[in-house]
Amino acid sequence: MQEARAAYAHAYRVKHLGEQADAWYQASRLTEYIAAVSDHATSLPPGQERTEIEAWLTFADAHLQHLTESVSAPKLPTPPKPSGDNLKPFLGHWSPYGPRSY
Repeated sequence: MQEARAAYAHAYRVKHLGEQADAWYQASRLTEYIAAVSDHATSLPPGQERTEIEAWLTFADAHLQHLTESVSAPKLPTPPKPSGDNLKPFLGHWSPYGPRSY
């Protein structure tokens, strides 16, 4: 059971690492995209189209700020206490509920 708990914690952290990497990649892509849209907006004459793009950029910048904050300080996550069902994939043919449970 101890080995299964350790394997579960490792798998949980690997999944979290992938999610952090995905968020970082998304933040990088959005940064480039927002910069390109901003450059385009500054080339437009004052008017409704520019105003709408600037409003969208305000939203996009706020979203990017939130995303960047969650990516900027990655921490080793503490896995939640596993249930028996969480441990099943790491126990092979053993039952998480005891030797007589299947």
